[in-house]
Amino acid sequence: MKHLLLSALIALSPLTAAAAGSSSGEINISLTIMPTCAVSVTDNQPSVSCAQHSFSEPHISESQLAEVPGVSVGTKLVTVEW
Repeated sequence: MKHLLLSALIALSPLTAAAAGSSSGEINISLTIMPTCAVSVTDNQPSVSCAQHSFSEPHISESQLAEVPGVSVGTKLVTVEW
């Protein structure tokens, strides 16, 4: 009996996949494109200015990069997080 039931399920499984592939629907989503922000350095202090001021204040951190070939001496990595 188990084998007969299992065989029937295996035989009907392609029909289920075909029915799922032929169904249609709609998903309501929206895309919000945020305005760009610019990072600038004044008096050796990084700051961020955005086109829209409704953002919360970003956290700005900076770290000195190690001296390796291809990286200029004194190069800093500035990270901006919201």
